[in-house]
Amino acid sequence: MLTRCGSWVRRNPALGAVGGAAVWQATIVVVAKALPPLDPGWFPQLGPTVANLAGAAAMLVLLRAWGLLAAGGVTSLGATTRWVVLLPLVALAGLAALPGIEGSTATLVGGVVLMLSVGVSEELSSRALVLEVARPLGRVPAVVLTAVLFGVGHLGNWLFFGSPLGNTLWQVLEAGAFGFCLCGARLYIGSIWPLALVHALSDYLEIYSPGKTPDWLQAVTAVVDLGLGLVLLLRAPEAPAPARGS
Repeated sequence: MLTRCGSWVRRNPALGAVGGAAVWQATIVVVAKALPPLDPGWFPQLGPTVANLAGAAAMLVLLRAWGLLAAGGVTSLGATTRWVVLLPLVALAGLAALPGIEGSTATLVGGVVLMLSVGVSEELSSRALVLEVARPLGRVPAVVLTAVLFGVGHLGNWLFFGSPLGNTLWQVLEAGAFGFCLCGARLYIGSIWPLALVHALSDYLEIYSPGKTPDWLQAVTAVVDLGLGLVLLLRAPEAPAPARGS
């Protein structure tokens, strides 16, 4: 069944990309809502970590069934000498953490595990599966669609998990710009794994740093994300896109 679904996805890349993003979102929501409260004192973030690992597992199943593990940058570390292009994102994450980080030892240690699960899950979904499924549309349309879907996907925080709408809408914009940059980086580097690490680091330092990230830093980050993403997209080596049919 998954193989037949993969054939349909290759013939309908835009709808396939939307469907892949929806499967990831649905997996996260269903698992999160179905689980009993999982917040032991030794690992307060156990529940969301399990939900994100379930999302990652679902994406690996689809990537394998559709033959996209290698093409999606899952089976290699890519051009490791190019990982350095992600340093601006690391620097921006460090600026967000200038006030420091706060929380109990269990919260901060558990946060590392949670953010790693988020980074891996979202990169498998967006920059591996969705981007690769959308590739027949052309490089630029595929990246733009993937970034939009990644940003819009954060509406789930408001729809299902009670985040304020205003904060969520800003997060949609930030995530879209960040996703655009990571798409360019994935095509330039050829792997999702450095992206997952930077993604996890960025989320960790922003979430566990006290107070709100300054507006000026959020604006600078969005500009850098879009600019760096465009440069990497233009410099990424050409590679044959997946065929539409067969």
